[in-house]
Amino acid sequence: MHPTSPFGVPPNTHRPGHPPSTVSRHGQGSTADRVITLVLICLAPPVCLLASLWGFFSVMATASCGSDCGAAVEVALPLMIFSPWVIWLVVTVWAIVRLVKKRPAVRVMLLGLVVATVLYVAANVVMFVALG
Repeated sequence: MHPTSPFGVPPNTHRPGHPPSTVSRHGQGSTADRVITLVLICLAPPVCLLASLWGFFSVMATASCGSDCGAAVEVALPLMIFSPWVIWLVVTVWAIVRLVKKRPAVRVMLLGLVVATVLYVAANVVMFVALG
């Protein structure tokens, strides 16, 4: 016999309009989601390093214009060097918080990849168009 509540309904009976007690309210991230997220977190620093090195080597392209290359180049170079690291740091913290809360996090890392790629390519285009 089930113990009943004061109103005659067993406590673990599904009530319309309320989620069943056996289902979590938050979607739990799967093992694959956690593994892929951790792999992306670990693979991103070498990619950021390569992107930053390209930014440092792009400084040599400014040798032809001397010390006055224009504002576009002065904005594009720091973006090429630092934006991959800043975006990686932000999305890594965000993804770790989601992992701790047992929520899916791989989409956060993929969003960071897209944002970093778009920003990095845009900075490259702006710099090389400004240099002619």
